[in-house]
Amino acid sequence: MRGKARIAASAALLLALSACTAGTADAEQPLRGVLTTPTDIDLDWRDTRPGIAGHVLEFATEEAGPYTVLRYLAPQVTSYRHPDLMPHTTFHYRLRSYRGPTVRPVRLDQPDRIRFTWTDHLADEDGFLLELRKKNSDRYDPVAVLAPNTEATEFVPLPGEQHATYRIRAFVLGEQSNVVRLTTGE
Repeated sequence: MRGKARIAASAALLLALSACTAGTADAEQPLRGVLTTPTDIDLDWRDTRPGIAGHVLEFATEEAGPYTVLRYLAPQVTSYRHPDLMPHTTFHYRLRSYRGPTVRPVRLDQPDRIRFTWTDHLADEDGFLLELRKKNSDRYDPVAVLAPNTEATEFVPLPGEQHATYRIRAFVLGEQSNVVRLTTGE
């Protein structure tokens, strides 16, 4: 009995140590990806740092870039599918966090669009995001990316977005994640 107890205790210790190592690796490399079909890549990540306002998911076909923005994502979003990709092509993905304050813009409803204006109080933002929260939702999602030093924009809402709540976020890009490299099939 004593030998079995030692083996069980050793196995439990090894499992505990490997779990600790996996947790450390996840913190250092939060972005993961998998080829789910020959031409679809699913990405997911975990970022529990406080104060993160969202993430920018980028891709390139060369590790050194240039990288193209796939999407600006709310902090609650932790996965993305990059569908219908070119076969036999290597894709590189990285994730960047962003932070920044929000303001309620002045809103002027026009027949086919909404005009928003605000005051830019920052000098070093990387840009602005127009974020919307649909009725009965608890999440703001970025719907437009605007240049730094901007103080107005027009937006054409989709059906159901006319009565949404809008805000402007001045954002500053933060840390970059690990790079995930995947090659599509046939």
